[in-house]
Amino acid sequence: MMRVASSLTNRIFLASTMLALLALGFAFYFVNARVSEVTEPELRRAVSDSATLVERRRQDLMDTFTTLARLVADLPKLKAGMATGDGLTVQPLADEYRKRMNVDVLLLTDRRGTILGASGADAASLRAVIAPDSLDEVSTLTTHARGLLQVISVPLFIDTGVKEILGRLSVGFFMDDAVATRLHELTGSEVAFAAGGRVLASSLPAETRGGLQAITSGGPFNLQLGNEEFLALARPMPGAEGLMTVVLQSRTERLRVLRTLRAGLAGTLIVSVLLATVLSYLVARTMTRPLSVVTNAMREVAATGDLTRKVTLHSRAWDDEDARLLASSFNTLTDSIARFQREAAQKDRLLSLGRLSTVIAHEVRNPLMIMRASLATLWSDQISATERREALTDIDEETRRLNRIVTEVLDFSKPIRFELGDTQVNEVCRASSVAAWAGSNAPPVQLDLDPQIPLVLTDAERLRTALVNILTNARHAVEDGSSPGATPAVVLSTRRHGDRIAVTVRDRGPGIAPDDLAHIFDPFFTTRRTGTGLGLPIAKNIIDGLGGSLSVDSRPDAGTEIRIEIPINVASGFSQTAVAPV
Repeated sequence: MMRVASSLTNRIFLASTMLALLALGFAFYFVNARVSEVTEPELRRAVSDSATLVERRRQDLMDTFTTLARLVADLPKLKAGMATGDGLTVQPLADEYRKRMNVDVLLLTDRRGTILGASGADAASLRAVIAPDSLDEVSTLTTHARGLLQVISVPLFIDTGVKEILGRLSVGFFMDDAVATRLHELTGSEVAFAAGGRVLASSLPAETRGGLQAITSGGPFNLQLGNEEFLALARPMPGAEGLMTVVLQSRTERLRVLRTLRAGLAGTLIVSVLLATVLSYLVARTMTRPLSVVTNAMREVAATGDLTRKVTLHSRAWDDEDARLLASSFNTLTDSIARFQREAAQKDRLLSLGRLSTVIAHEVRNPLMIMRASLATLWSDQISATERREALTDIDEETRRLNRIVTEVLDFSKPIRFELGDTQVNEVCRASSVAAWAGSNAPPVQLDLDPQIPLVLTDAERLRTALVNILTNARHAVEDGSSPGATPAVVLSTRRHGDRIAVTVRDRGPGIAPDDLAHIFDPFFTTRRTGTGLGLPIAKNIIDGLGGSLSVDSRPDAGTEIRIEIPINVASGFSQTAVAPV
C-alpha cells in the first residue's frame, strides 16, 4: 500500500476514486436503507396475513365437511343401509356419498366398530382414530404418507325417543402438496405442513424442502432455500399437537425493486469511478509526464553509468511549470557531472598509471637484476658447468616470471568475454585443484563435493580461472606455514542453496591480517614478494560478471575461507562482456 501511495499519479487516482466512492456509497446506503425500511414491515405483514388466511381456509374446509357429514349421516337411505348390517349393501353407499361429498376417504362402521363400507385409499385406517359407540363428533388431524389427513367423524343413530346408535360416518380429506399449491395460489405465499422436524407437504419444489426441517414454531425469521431468500413464519395448528403450518414470503421477489436500484447505483458508481479515473489521469499527466521523463533518464543513468545523459522534454502549455523546472535543473546537473567526470577520469588515469608504473618498476626490475647477474656470470671464462646451469636456470625462471607478470596485467586490463554453456561445477573444481597444485609439494586438496549439484549454465573456463587463482593463493598460504595439527591443509567443497551453488575454499594457513583484509581485492595489492596482486581482483571480476558473489573470512593463525556463490542459471541479467577497471 505504501508503494502504491508513493506515486503522485496513484495518489491523485486514489483521491479521486475514494471521493467518488464515498459520495456514491452514501447515496447507495441511503436509498437501500430507506427502501429496506419500507419493504421489511410490508413483508412481515404479508407473511402474517398469509398464515392467518391459510389457517382460516383449513378451518373453513373442516367446518364445511363437518356440516356435510352431519347431513349425510341423517339421510334415511344411509340409515336404512346401515340398519341391515350388511357390507354388500353399505359399500355402494360409501362409494356414492364419498363422490358426492368430494372427500378423499369415507368409512362406515357399525356400533361395534366393524367396517361395513370403506371408500378411498387407506379409508380403513380411519377406524383407529374414532370411538365406535360414541355419540360425540370427532375432528382430528393425523399424519399420512400423502401429508396431513383431517378426519371428521359423526354418529349414525335413530331417534325414537331414545337414540339408537347404528354406527359412525367418518370422512377425511388430505392436506397434501396439491392443497399446499392451491393455498399458495390463493395467498401468494409458499405453504408447508410439518411435524416433528419432517415436512409432510409443501408448495415448494422437493429439492428445497430440506431447509424447512430445522424450523421450530415462531418467527418471522429469514431462511435461505436454494438460491432464494424467504421470510418464514411457523404457527402450530390448533388442536393438533406437534403439527405446524409454515408460511414463507419470498424476500428475493419482494426486494426485486431494491436489487434494480442497487444495480443502477452500482452501474453509476462504476461509470463515475471510471470518469474520475480518466479525468484524474489527465490532470496527473500534466505533472507526472515531465517527472516520468526525468525518472526514466535517471534510470538509464543508473543502468548505463552514463552520467552525461540529458532529458529531452517537449514542453506543452498545460504541463506543470515546477516539473519543467525540475527537468531543466536535471540537465544543468548532468552538465556539471560531465565536467567533473572528465576531470575525475583524468585523475584516475594518472593514478592508474602511477600504480602500474610502481608494479612494473618493482616486479620487473628484480627479475632483470637477477638476469643481469646471471649473464655476468656467463661472461666469465672460468665458469664451471654447474655454475653455468644455475645461471641459465635463474634466467629461465625470471623470464617465466616476467611473462607471468605481463600476462596477469593484460588479463586484468582487457575486457572479459563470457561464453555460457552447461557446466558440471564439480568437474571444474577437480580440474582447478589439479592445475593449481601442478609442480607443488604442498599437501593435496581435499575435495568435499556434493554429488547432487545440477548442471549450471555458466562459463566453465572463466570459472576455472577464478578457482585456480583462489586455490593458488591457498596453496601459497599452506606452503608459507599452516596451523599445526589442523587437517587437511586445504578443503574445496560444493553445496546447493536454493537457486545458487556455493563453492568454498578453506585453508589452514597463517590467515590475513585485518588491515590487509580490506585491500585484498585492490589491483596490485600483495604481501608476497613474487606476487602481482592481481589474482583475487581477476577472480572477483569473473565471479561478478557471472552474476555471483565472492566473500572472504580470515583470522590470523586460523586460516582463510573464500566463498563463491554463482546462480544455477546465470543467463538472467547477464552481461556478455564485463570490463575490468584499471
